[in-house]
Amino acid sequence: MRNRKLKQVRFFILFLLLFLLVAVFVVVLRLRGSVTLKPGKLSQSAKEVTAYRQDDAAWADDLLGTSAYTMKSSGCLVSCIASAVSMETGTAVTPGSLNAIFSEKGVYDSEGNIQWAALDALEGFTAEVYQEVSQSDLDACLAAGQYPIVRVRMHGLGSFHYVLVVGVRDGVYLCMDPLENSLTKLSHYLDRVYAVRVVTNK
Repeated sequence: MRNRKLKQVRFFILFLLLFLLVAVFVVVLRLRGSVTLKPGKLSQSAKEVTAYRQDDAAWADDLLGTSAYTMKSSGCLVSCIASAVSMETGTAVTPGSLNAIFSEKGVYDSEGNIQWAALDALEGFTAEVYQEVSQSDLDACLAAGQYPIVRVRMHGLGSFHYVLVVGVRDGVYLCMDPLENSLTKLSHYLDRVYAVRVVTNK
């Protein structure tokens, strides 16, 4: 009986160790390719933010180009661009109207992904794709009155998602998340950024 219990304890310990190793592997895999970002000495208060939700009923069911994806399921990037352009120009540009323009002008591919060269060539827009992720680039954009769009993982380890960095408060980047009703912090996504884009109005 004692030997049996000892074997059960050993089996449980081995199972626990294996589980922990798998968990660590998954976390490392999920965070691969990301950079941890914290603001430098920048103090950039978020001005009045034009916030949009990608699942707003007014455009939630609109398709992204000819793809099968909708604004509700995959419109975070378009919503971030709409927010950035609205704040820069002072004129409201909704995700619905922006999606209609992008769809008409062939900015999306067949999977609903934005083609950055096509967007940059579109009259009225300039798109910059950063080859690297860095705190200095993010801070420089904010200081210049631009709003960086960053690719993160939902809750830090979930699916890829785009949010708009709108300012810095108490040493933390503030974000407009198209799936949240209020501003979030980059720390909500573990401060991990996988890509940076900036879209401005020409």
